[in-house]
Amino acid sequence: MLMKKLTLLFVLLLTLTTSVFALDFEFGLGSGYVLYGGKHVKSLVNGFDQKSQVILSTDVEMKMPVASVLNLTFGIDSIFDGRWKGSHHIYLWDYACSAGVDVYPGIGGLRCSVKYCLGRRTDFVNLPEDDDIRSTDFGNGFEFAAGWDFGWGRSGLSPVVEAAWRHMPRGGASDNVLDLKLKLKIKTSN
Repeated sequence: MLMKKLTLLFVLLLTLTTSVFALDFEFGLGSGYVLYGGKHVKSLVNGFDQKSQVILSTDVEMKMPVASVLNLTFGIDSIFDGRWKGSHHIYLWDYACSAGVDVYPGIGGLRCSVKYCLGRRTDFVNLPEDDDIRSTDFGNGFEFAAGWDFGWGRSGLSPVVEAAWRHMPRGGASDNVLDLKLKLKIKTSN
């Protein structure tokens, strides 16, 4: 019952916000690489062959155009790093919320982004010597991205290609996420 009320509240706020402000949306899917900073995690992932690995990154963003060359962005970002060896596995799931800006410097659809990120990582480990689910503390980080918006200046659906680097300090270690995404942009504003 509570979930239905929260969903209804979210839909109502989204409807009111889109009627007052012009909002654009982006949905992305891609892959990348994670450079883990903690010694324990490094030793865990080094025990796996890269042939038995999958890395999948996703994101969803809401963009509020402030000017023709500037958007405020709010979103969620996630990267899943799965590794396995026989019946043993380690799944590392990194997720973050972000807020930032997109800037179009005037070179066609080139776009540069800077975002503040708040997130954590949850590790699902099933190894002979270690069988546990554990999460890091939340960390504050940042993301720099560059991409090409094929529909810049037009409304409707268009593809976006984006490469990003997200740096996430968590306690005594920092993870660095590098990813490349193909995104679908839904532009409602002019």
